[in-house]
Amino acid sequence: MTGEPAGGVVVERRGGVAVIRLAAPPLNLLTQPLRRAITDAVAAVDEADDVRAAVLTGGDCFCAGADLKEFGVRRDPDVARDHCRNGHRMTLRLVACAKPVVAAVEGACLGGGFELALACDLRVVASDARLGLPEVARGTFPGTGGLYLLRRLAGPARAKRLAGTGMIVTADASVMAEVVDQVTPPGGALDAALALAATLAERPAGAVQAVKRLVDHDLAAGLRDYLDAEERDYVARYRTRDAEEGWNAFLEKRSPAWTHN
Repeated sequence: MTGEPAGGVVVERRGGVAVIRLAAPPLNLLTQPLRRAITDAVAAVDEADDVRAAVLTGGDCFCAGADLKEFGVRRDPDVARDHCRNGHRMTLRLVACAKPVVAAVEGACLGGGFELALACDLRVVASDARLGLPEVARGTFPGTGGLYLLRRLAGPARAKRLAGTGMIVTADASVMAEVVDQVTPPGGALDAALALAATLAERPAGAVQAVKRLVDHDLAAGLRDYLDAEERDYVARYRTRDAEEGWNAFLEKRSPAWTHN
């Protein structure tokens, strides 16, 4: 691991803590190369024997979600399937990481960015950060495992409310009560996340990893089954008129006219 950028990701060391920083400003949009770079960075952290915990951060903007410029090409089912699987590999790699990963969230944490935070073990969030799954406003739905992870944390009703309405909220919203582990003043998320990760890193690594492994005992298998179903719906969704309309409305900076098809 080095501090050199690799595909929009920088990995730095703070003692036994690895800091994985998204470095694709200003919004850290989840392009396909950035998803692959995150997957590789998490794998490197997981394989480093002297790393005992990690922090995932995007700086002033955690991650504003997917690059909507990619939406149009997803009408091709082969492209949609490749994009979906790329995102799934990223989520599965985070979930499977033996070391605890703490998300430090400032600014926008939306769509795929929120799904990325949900795949971490803990979430430290600035009070003015914006969180949500707004994909429905573009005629699509979260396609990186986020619905499964959100339902596991917040329950079915809140997952349906957040994703079904596309609402965007702050860290202290009641709907985020089971999702956000710590709220900090603006600009304080990284320091607080580093302190939490340092505490985890000071504990016996084998015991901490056993705690994570046992708490998540049924997560990986259930998530893989879910992702198979998500991929089918994801590919089909991008071939609908409403998905095309959502993308065109975004490009043309207008409100979409849904046909509900």
